[in-house]
Amino acid sequence: MKKLIAAALFATIITSPAFAITFSLVQDQDTGNCAAVVTSQNGYPGMDVVGDKTYSSQEEADKALDSVKTCKTFVR
Repeated sequence: MKKLIAAALFATIITSPAFAITFSLVQDQDTGNCAAVVTSQNGYPGMDVVGDKTYSSQEEADKALDSVKTCKTFVR
């Protein structure tokens, strides 16, 4: 029974939206290069966030990155 409860708790934690990985678009302040990175609550030192949307997959973020006009180069 303890194993079942532990497994259910583990499954709940893993599938919780609070632990979902999202991606943001950032631009390097010095070089102007842009990239899609894992969203961070701590910010991105030396980077500016480009746009206010987050993306649920790397592929979706990379597609959105193509439409950012201020980027000199895209880092993927």
